[in-house]
Amino acid sequence: MGKSFVAESENHKGTCFYCSPFVGYVMLPSGDVALTRRSKKYSTLCGVVLVWNQRRKRYERKGQLVEQIAIDKARLECEKDQAARNLKNKKAAVVRAHKDREYTFNFAMAIRNRYPGCPKDREFEIAMHACEKYSGRVGRTADAKKFDSKMIDLAVEAHIRHEETNYDDQFGKGKGKKQIRAAIKPDISSIMKQWKQ
Repeated sequence: MGKSFVAESENHKGTCFYCSPFVGYVMLPSGDVALTRRSKKYSTLCGVVLVWNQRRKRYERKGQLVEQIAIDKARLECEKDQAARNLKNKKAAVVRAHKDREYTFNFAMAIRNRYPGCPKDREFEIAMHACEKYSGRVGRTADAKKFDSKMIDLAVEAHIRHEETNYDDQFGKGKGKKQIRAAIKPDISSIMKQWKQ
């Protein structure tokens, strides 16, 4: 298992795989929620596999260790109600998409309220970029979903940086990212001030 660790829940730090009671168990990768849940239910023990992410400096869940018989049982159960779950998932996806559009619209309105001088319809462009799903951008954070003013400022600042300054053109000319950002900071601040009026 290399640098993998296993724990009986995500709240436990975990122990080395070879020191755990899970030797002989099968690794079920993350991804299939129904299969994961059901195999856990049928297995005598279930261990959460954690792998160190060097970039993020934290352990992340990669799957679980369960008995092969539990996986087989869970897979049969999943096959029986696959059609019903697919229909349920489709309906849920429609609801999620609607909520996401509503959130993006409300984020745009929050931008407009905070920056009334923002060019016409630019708030929608900013919101769509900042709130794009799975992007990891500022609009997907918990604080942004509360329409926190700092998060709105960050979204607007990022937009101005890329659309209203020569920021992107400065790379590859011997300057570092911090140096480029410092140089254009006054321009961004000036535009943000204008948009707030």
